[in-house]
Amino acid sequence: MTNINLTDMKTFLITEIPGLRAVTPQILIAGKGTDFTNLPIESPPPENFDYWEEEGEDQPEQHKDDTKPQQDKTEENLTKDYKVYIYHTHTYESFFPMLPNAKVANETFHKEKNITLFGNRLGNKLKEKGINTLVEKKDIQALLNERNMQYGQSYVASREVAVEALNQNKGIDFVFDIHRDAARKDTTTTEINGKSYAKVMFIIGTGHDHFDKNFAFANEIHQLLEKKYPTVSRGAFKKQKTMGSNGVYNQDLAEKSIIIEIGGIDNTEEELNRTVDALADVIGEYYWDEAKEVSK
Repeated sequence: MTNINLTDMKTFLITEIPGLRAVTPQILIAGKGTDFTNLPIESPPPENFDYWEEEGEDQPEQHKDDTKPQQDKTEENLTKDYKVYIYHTHTYESFFPMLPNAKVANETFHKEKNITLFGNRLGNKLKEKGINTLVEKKDIQALLNERNMQYGQSYVASREVAVEALNQNKGIDFVFDIHRDAARKDTTTTEINGKSYAKVMFIIGTGHDHFDKNFAFANEIHQLLEKKYPTVSRGAFKKQKTMGSNGVYNQDLAEKSIIIEIGGIDNTEEELNRTVDALADVIGEYYWDEAKEVSK
């Protein structure tokens, strides 16, 4: 009734401090269990991304994406041009289960065991569905380091990479910037038919002319998830171009461009993989249904 979360002091203050609401994400679509008390959280990065360089022998081997496109579909039915572009503005975002030595949220970053593994999986799963997908291989964090740029300039660096990719591939229809949330497991996990899934949420920037179209696209994907994988989607949030918020997130570059946050810092590989596969399923359905409509 009060929208107060005893574990989040911001919920006590938001109605009392002028301007605090303006820099807080606002709910556009509320999935089951989503309200003001569990909005997206971004964990600050470590000061030095090399802190895992001397990991001991007890560390697990790097988890590879073992999904391979089905050869017959990729060769025979794959769209001629790239139709989907996937990139990762925060390349090193990772998860506690992948980093056993990590103790606090800002240690859940890694050069290899990170969110890009799941972006790669999504790309491969979409290819299996006949949708030619370009997964960006450029390391945005490494680019920041090379140029002595701050972490807060990540979207400046990723914009340069995205612009180059889109200019070279004019047929791209969908653009996904894949992240993970820093919220904890009770917020970012659900169960369907006895299996645990990481939840997803869609972030839409308002500071550009494509907001309405990006929001409509996110809503379509959300509704398909609700139908086929109920409770997996946390919904969609908007962020305005105000203090502390980019508000654009490079989403002005395409009419169907969204941030997808897959899971949170506590989610396991199995949970994340199931959710990636669910996303590929509904994105594929949306793409081919739209293609049929266009061809009529």
